[in-house]
Amino acid sequence: MRIVPSPAKGREIESSGTIESGPPPEPLRFGLRFELGVFLLLVATFAAVLFKDAIVDRRFTVDHGNIGSFDRYWYADDTSGGKSTTAGNNADPLHWTCDLRPGFAYPFCGSGVLFDINHNGSGRNLSGYDKIVLDLDYRGPARQLKLALKNSDPRYTDTKAADTVKPNVLSFAVTPGLNHLVLNPGDLAVEAWWATAHKSVPDASKPQIDNVVAIDVQSGDGAPLGHYDFRLRQISLSGASLTPEHWYLVLLGIWAGIAALYLVYRMLRMRRIFSARQRQLVAQTQTHAAARDVAESASEAKSRFLAHMSHELRTPLNAILGYAQILKASPLEERHVKAARTIHQSGEHLLSLITDILDLSRIEAGKLEIAPRAVEVRSLVRTVADMIAMRAEEKDILFHWTVEPDVPRGVLADDKCLRQVLINLLGNAVKFTDHGEVRLHVASVSAAGGSVRLRFDVRDTGPGIAPGELNVIFEPFEQVGDRARRAAGTGLGLTISRRIVDLMGGELRVESTLGAGSRFWFELDLPLADSGMLADQSEGSTAGTTRPARDLAAVLPSREGMDRLHQAAREGSMRAVKAEAERLLREEPHAASFVEEVLGLAQGYQSRALLELIESFRREGSAA
Repeated sequence: MRIVPSPAKGREIESSGTIESGPPPEPLRFGLRFELGVFLLLVATFAAVLFKDAIVDRRFTVDHGNIGSFDRYWYADDTSGGKSTTAGNNADPLHWTCDLRPGFAYPFCGSGVLFDINHNGSGRNLSGYDKIVLDLDYRGPARQLKLALKNSDPRYTDTKAADTVKPNVLSFAVTPGLNHLVLNPGDLAVEAWWATAHKSVPDASKPQIDNVVAIDVQSGDGAPLGHYDFRLRQISLSGASLTPEHWYLVLLGIWAGIAALYLVYRMLRMRRIFSARQRQLVAQTQTHAAARDVAESASEAKSRFLAHMSHELRTPLNAILGYAQILKASPLEERHVKAARTIHQSGEHLLSLITDILDLSRIEAGKLEIAPRAVEVRSLVRTVADMIAMRAEEKDILFHWTVEPDVPRGVLADDKCLRQVLINLLGNAVKFTDHGEVRLHVASVSAAGGSVRLRFDVRDTGPGIAPGELNVIFEPFEQVGDRARRAAGTGLGLTISRRIVDLMGGELRVESTLGAGSRFWFELDLPLADSGMLADQSEGSTAGTTRPARDLAAVLPSREGMDRLHQAAREGSMRAVKAEAERLLREEPHAASFVEEVLGLAQGYQSRALLELIESFRREGSAA
């Protein structure tokens, strides 16, 4: 392939077309320099924060080394009319004793360190500290003392109360001997008597230590009488705070500048990237839209093809089945009867395969919709049981069905889909069972809030399924068992049944034991149907293998109508069956339940099931 230079910048022209390049990339060296500069600025800023004046460790200590810089004071209740006394030690300013004696409502004593030595209300700001360490050598009967941080504020002097400093106190436990205590300033609280006396001051009850003029140790509330000895080793407050200069100048200055430059850089770069991606997204969207249109067209074409092909195949097949049925009933030689039977069986198998493939295609295309309506449970089960009973009689095996008494009469469900699932499961059970029995059991699992959970259980005594094949049987066109039985099926029945049950909100499950049989079951949550919606349906029986005696004239069409339906079904003309059924719905409305069932089977091209249903009712009508 030859490439020819083009005068247009950023383009190259092939001999077979034109290739347009994207926007020129930004210089790599500039990008690396900018990123490196930002990184170095970050490192410098963090170094300043960590090692300069960004964080300043703060510590304030009162001990023997600096006690001379402050004044000392002692007090007891003797100044208030009590008899307790306190005494200091001139040799050791941090050592004092007191004797609590009776004679006052609440005897007390204490000693403190005064920071406001000029008595002008100037103290120390201790609000930036987060830990108080107290080393105290103590002897006395009390086991709890108080630490008081007395704060001065000009607002306190405007009140008539005598005490103008706010006592922020913290109680702590002590034991005789040396005590090393670590206290939290956050636990400080204002004395209740002081807050009451200064209630006119805003936030009088809120702790405040931004101008502490004195710290003292007190005997505490309810202190026992006796002799007390205090020797204070040290009071230390520590913490850390950010300096305002660094916060406003460094963070707001340097970081604001870096952020502004970086945002401008990123904005310009992101605009270029966004434009390129937008063009790419538009191209991808157009490509995806075209691909989606092609896929939808292909899916629609497949659906139309399947619908047309199924119709085109069913029409001649129904004719073949009808004539084969007529031949079987005609007086022929044995070999001709056998040939007609073979034709009929092969046609039924092919029709079943076409129907199953169409059903599976509809489910996969999402075209199968569940249409609930009022269904009489026992009538539906009885109808399915009547069809399966004839197959079971042909194989000389027992078929038994049961509907528990607690199953409600009517529910809202898609009777056609439910009937199809039950026929598939029971048909497989009869097909694979040579000896023993097949059972269908319907029971109520739970009921609440206008709905019921029903369990449909199918069991057989067939050969069973190997454990490794339990999941395989639900795959399309997968079959297990001997070759003769597999040839009689399509391998789609269980696949369709499981997907229908999924659409109805349940799950088809299986368990099996080789040589003992299999069990298939599923549970559905179904709303209850109003009795008025079931007024034209008979409740039916709850168990058996045949239909119980009843007034067939009240539910069946006239003899002429039954004969016309039977003739159309024998000929395999589903179109004729549907036309006759629609005529009967108009002219004989009393037989609507039976005719609707016939119409549903005809619309599903279930020719064999339809013929068995009509012949079963005709036999019962003749016997009655």
